[in-house]
Amino acid sequence: MTEATNLLVIVLDALREDAVEPSLEDSGRCFKARTCISSAPWTLPSCTSLITGVDTFRHRHFWHADPPVSSNLVRALPDRYRKVGLVNNTVLLPASGLDQGFDRWTYMDDHSEPFERAARAIGRARRRRPLFLLLHSNIPHDYYRPQAGAYYDEAFPDRAGGACILGNRVIRWSGTTAAEREAVARTYRASAMKAMAHTREILDLVRARDDFVSVIVSDHGEGCQYDLGRVHHGGRVHDDLLRVPLYVDLPSTVGDARKQDVADALATKVLSTTDVLPTLMALVGAQAVPGVDGVAVERVPEERVVVSEDRRYLYLKNRFRLNVRGLGKNMSESDREENRLLTDQLAGAPIVRSYRSKTAKLIMTCLQLRAGKGSTAEDRDTLRELGQRLLGSPALVASGDRLYGFELFDLERDPSEQENLLGSGSDGLELLRAKPWTTMVTAPVAHGDGDEVPVATILESAERM
Repeated sequence: MTEATNLLVIVLDALREDAVEPSLEDSGRCFKARTCISSAPWTLPSCTSLITGVDTFRHRHFWHADPPVSSNLVRALPDRYRKVGLVNNTVLLPASGLDQGFDRWTYMDDHSEPFERAARAIGRARRRRPLFLLLHSNIPHDYYRPQAGAYYDEAFPDRAGGACILGNRVIRWSGTTAAEREAVARTYRASAMKAMAHTREILDLVRARDDFVSVIVSDHGEGCQYDLGRVHHGGRVHDDLLRVPLYVDLPSTVGDARKQDVADALATKVLSTTDVLPTLMALVGAQAVPGVDGVAVERVPEERVVVSEDRRYLYLKNRFRLNVRGLGKNMSESDREENRLLTDQLAGAPIVRSYRSKTAKLIMTCLQLRAGKGSTAEDRDTLRELGQRLLGSPALVASGDRLYGFELFDLERDPSEQENLLGSGSDGLELLRAKPWTTMVTAPVAHGDGDEVPVATILESAERM
């Protein structure tokens, strides 16, 4: 690998793992990850993890008002690199703090402009001033907005005019018929196809130069399963939101043995989006950066468990998404009032967290009542009512003013995550005392203070609801 190797990261917002058709794989050059898990189910925390290499459950960057997370990985790239970020989602404006370490960070509202600017930047890259380019596109994310209609007509000319644009109904898919929901799924697919067409054009440019190490990845997926209550994104940690596409495209300057090591790791290991930048840095010979959770893919352990989390949103039954400290975007007046009533009962943001191995996933949801609550029979009823509103069929326990919901899934037998192995009986919770959960899973003991204890400790004193 030469010192002049350029670096490209393409982030396709809300692109599901199964939405890349056909595959970008190219024998001997472009390799696909079998399993890559995002650190969070929506853009701000997930992109924070991708850029910083820090897991979401550690950085907890869910609001612009919170202190930014240091981008030590970007800063650690050699000074000779020109570091450019082109982003397409207002969540990633400089207020996000993610522009740290970049020489230029530009937001564009138009869908085509980031790709056009990226093409120009790629053409200007020079040996003495190599380029690190982060290219973010919101095309898949914006399938519910009017511009997706044109993508639909382009993808399905025999059905022109048939797009279903959800607009501000996107959080709940409110008032949609079965036929409209099918059209929504096709509209999403058309948007994904448009994003991939732009991506292939950029890949053609860097492959022609043969001096770029490139990664194509998504920050999170998108929910399209109305009947399961799994729509939109944020507030859930099922694989439709967390399992994302990851491709690594390598130039001829990378030796065959190194390519094979990368390909083998991608094909066999559970990877995290926090691994993207550490992998790029390792491929160009940059020093490892302390204090990050991601590692180069070749160094990922075989028995890894990836932890993902959301602390701003929480999807409940009937596709209602709780939004803490938000502005009520895409919510009706009645939903805003329901949101206010629910958040008034809580000490702070709910926590929904997943622990994901190759073959299993544990989901933990935690809610805490406001100070002074939790000791009376009325408070217990409140916790029970909140538990009954949680999505799915979690095993519920209460400890003081806190409610915990647990779901355990066998991903080989139940890839759609519908059968909770913990069941409704007390015996089911004993599965949490088995490895790896007993050594890995922790639960918060109070809102906001960062203190956590092993889940086994919680279960010892908790009451089954």
